[in-house]
Order: sequence, then structure tokens, then C-alpha cells
Amino acid sequence: MAVQPQEAIKPLTVLELNTRIHDLLAARFQSVVVKGEVSGVSLRSGHVWFTLKDAAANVGAVIFSGTARRLPFLPENGQELVITAQVDYHAQYGRVNLVVSKLDYDGAGKLRAAIEQLKRRLDAEGAFRPERKRPLPFLPRCIAFITSPSGAVIHDLQQTIWERFPNTRLVVYPALVQGTASQRSLVAALRQCDQDGLADVVIVARGGGSFEELMAFNQEAVVRAIQAMRIPVVTALGHTSDRTLADLVADREARTPTAAAEIVVPNKADLLRRLGERGQRLQRAGLTALIAPAHQLQRRRQSLERLAQDLHIRRRERLAHLEGMLRQRDPREVLRQRERSLEECRRRLQRSWQATAQRIATGRLQANGLRERLIGLTGRSVRDRAGGLQGRAVRLSSLAPEQTLKRGYSICLDGSDGGIIRSADQSSKGQPVRVLLSAGRLEATVDEAIP
Repeated sequence: MAVQPQEAIKPLTVLELNTRIHDLLAARFQSVVVKGEVSGVSLRSGHVWFTLKDAAANVGAVIFSGTARRLPFLPENGQELVITAQVDYHAQYGRVNLVVSKLDYDGAGKLRAAIEQLKRRLDAEGAFRPERKRPLPFLPRCIAFITSPSGAVIHDLQQTIWERFPNTRLVVYPALVQGTASQRSLVAALRQCDQDGLADVVIVARGGGSFEELMAFNQEAVVRAIQAMRIPVVTALGHTSDRTLADLVADREARTPTAAAEIVVPNKADLLRRLGERGQRLQRAGLTALIAPAHQLQRRRQSLERLAQDLHIRRRERLAHLEGMLRQRDPREVLRQRERSLEECRRRLQRSWQATAQRIATGRLQANGLRERLIGLTGRSVRDRAGGLQGRAVRLSSLAPEQTLKRGYSICLDGSDGGIIRSADQSSKGQPVRVLLSAGRLEATVDEAIP
């Protein structure tokens, strides 16, 4: 029975194999829910890369920049998270990644328990005691905001304050209030505000959020930074059912940024009205004193003098305060501050330019060194190969038939077909032969073949 030849199996390329694996995984695992511990978080080009692991294995994961902007929070090292993702297999590198679309905490109860434990420790230290908290200034000269520079919060604060007391000086310390870097950003802004000493009171504000979105304000580093402030702090983290530890340690707490502005700044119209009412009472007291008995007149005069003296002192203090505010708003002072800021920017730019020039010069030196090294390696390789080739040519020349003939040997060929005759039994008497010598050849006939 004839055996039919089998067709040869065409091998796949590595890319073709990886592409098939990618297609299978994409079809089978379009959406998976995985629980694990976060480690190795890094931010590159707006994308968040990290590893999700448990006690037995780990897998890479990525949150692309568009998704990261929509998530309520970003992963941090050591967190236990439940992620929703699509399994992606990179065909070029043969690597599996989870492309994350949603993040959830693995049991909010664990987080709340940790926060409650920190709360008890801070309470035992006296961080929440009412006697530790400082009163707010009656009329602050300067108010600092620590919040996100974008969004409606900063606009609401500014509008409310200037409606109640126009031209109050405001200073903004931008900070992230959500995400991976929010804790470090809030601590840096609080410390910078306290170090500058420009403000009489500071408002830490955010436009509300879920329990997870407000996690930064339950972190010990942020709470400690608020506790260490030398100026009063008011928190305004928006409508939420949960009071954060930052609210508890702050000097005052407001439910909204607008409410915080109303707490910090009095209404100028109300102050003027109350001042007018007191003036009227003074006038009425003066008229009554004119018709009162002599012994009452003396007491009223003394009381009036004290009131006038107190009023004079308060007016003088108010005038000094307004003069100080006017000096701060002096265009020349503002210009000097802007010039100092511009000079600092110029110095930073100069340092950056010098560092860039140094890196370029170092790169050029490295490139020149690599080029010279490459030229040297190439020349040495060519010389080595030329020497090897010359040695092989000498060996080949020594093995050539012409060299053998020059040493006195000859080659005997069959005269009819030109084949080499190596033994006597390959010839017969009378057979024509051709004898090759080192110089020329002989045409001859075999007289006798002796084996």
C-alpha cells in the first residue's frame, strides 16, 4: 500500500503566536474582577503603572491617563483593592497586563477601623480638646486658601468674602485634594503657609466627596500638619455624613466653603450699622446727663469719658490696622513682590539651563568616546579578519595540486576520458595516457601494466 506524503506543518512566527494568544484572552477575559495588594506604583506620561499581588502570585496593571482622571482615587502602595479590568496580552513583548477601568477598596470596614484607631490615639494625646483650639481673629487682614486651584470652591470663597468685606487680602496655596499625591501636596501647602506667616487665618477647602475621596483628610500626616499650624485653621470639606480627622483637629469646622467664608469674615454693613447704633446711644446718654441730678451727672460724665476714651482707642487701633493694610496694597510693594518672584523664576530658569547644557556636554563627550571606541574596535576586527584570511590563503596554496607537482610528482590521466589513474589495474597495455608535470605534460602509451 502506497504511503501518502504528509504536508509539512508551517511554523508560526513568535508575533503570530502572541497575536493569537492576545485574541483568545481578549475574547475570554473582557472584564474580570481581581483582588490584591498594590505595590510598585509609578506614574509615567499620565499613566499609572503598578503590580497587583497576593501571597502566591502577581500581575502587572495599568490605569491609562484618561481613566485615571475619572477615578475618585488612585492606588497607593500597600492598599488592598478590588479592581475591574480587561486582560491585555502585549503581542510584541509577550506580557500580560490588566487594563483597569474601576477601583474599589477591599472592605471599607478595614479603612474605617484604621481611621478609628488613629482617632483614639490622637484623642488620647489631646489633639481634639476644645481648650487647645484658638479663636478666630475678629477682622483678619489676610486669609489663606489651601485648595485645588481649579474648580468652583476657590471662586465661591473669594466671592463670599469680598461680598462681606470688599478688598480683603487673599492668598492661595494650591494643593491636590484627591488622588495618590494629595497627602504630600496638602502637607507641603500647610507647611509653606505656616512658614510664610502672611495670613491671619487659613481655610482648607474641598467641594465635598465620598468617604474614599476624602481619605487624604484622614491621613495622619495631614492631621499632624494642621495641628502644628501657628495660625487658626478652618476646614470646609463640603457636605458629607462623615467628619474627617482634619475636621476634628481644626480650630473651626464648616460644612461648605461658603459657610467657612461667613465664619471667618464679618459683614462690613453689619459692623457699620452697629457702630451707628452705638453712636446714637452715646448721644442719648449725653442728653440724659444734662437733665439728670448733679450726683448722677458726675457719674454719667465719667462714664461718657470712659466710653469716649475706649472709642478713641478702638478708632486709633482700627486706623493703624487700615494703614497697615493700605501699605500692603501699595502698588510699589506689590511691584517689589512681583520683581522678587520674577528674579526667583529667572534664577530657576538659569539653573535649569545650566543643568541642561551640562547634560548635553556630557552626552557629547560620551558620544565621542563611544565613536572612537567603535572605530578602534572596527579597525581591530578588520585587521584580525585580514590576518585570518591571509593564513587560510597560505594553507590553501600549500595544498594546491601545482605545489605537489613542483616537488617532483606527476598525475597520470586516462587519454580517452581524462580520468585520474590511481592504480595499475585501471590501465591496459597499449592504452594512451597523459602525464601532467609541473611544467608541461607527456602523451604516452602503456607498454605494460604491472599491478
